[in-house]
Amino acid sequence: MPSPAPKPDVTTPRTFSQMVTRTVPLHLLASLVLVGGSALYYSVSMTGHGTWALVGSWSLTAIAILVAMVGGILAGLLDASQQTVERLEQQLRTWLHTLPAAARADAATDRPLDSVRAEYETLVEQWATRTGERLRLPRWLETLIRKALRGIVVDRFIASCTERGLSLVAPQEFRNWLLAEGVSLGFMPIQDQLSWWRYLIWGLLLLLAATSLILALFTTSS
Repeated sequence: MPSPAPKPDVTTPRTFSQMVTRTVPLHLLASLVLVGGSALYYSVSMTGHGTWALVGSWSLTAIAILVAMVGGILAGLLDASQQTVERLEQQLRTWLHTLPAAARADAATDRPLDSVRAEYETLVEQWATRTGERLRLPRWLETLIRKALRGIVVDRFIASCTERGLSLVAPQEFRNWLLAEGVSLGFMPIQDQLSWWRYLIWGLLLLLAATSLILALFTTSS
């Protein structure tokens, strides 16, 4: 028996721009405190080592702060994108519960497996387009989601039916498979990719901050 439709989360921002407004300032502040603070500490430690050394240290500090700003903004955008994908997954699960009620009367019989691919790809495409317009997704994220859902979800469903020896598909079979595993299979690669890039950016920012602290340590100990 299918689980009841999840209730919409009214506390979650409903558009991509609202998520960006919430996540980007936090990542930007954290990156400036971490990288900018380390660079400023290095510049202060160069006091008394000559004019050119001081000018060079402050130039490096300015570059570090600029890199911190760019990295913080990119990390915030990736975080907002990941939260958007999570919300899309929630909305897709909610939308799937309406499919039986919206089914046409002429689709009540089983369909040959090789004839439903185009119909299901169109169904997923329409949902992705409507949801992208509702959440005001940027074009690159909407394209990424559409390609993943169309290229992974439908193909995996066809492969799953083939492995189970199904040649005829009932109207609710696609819906049940999506609720069981298809939704997660479609969105997981996107979330993993966005998380990987965000962690990579933060790793580079941490490396930059550690470099500034190490240089400051060598300066004070010399």
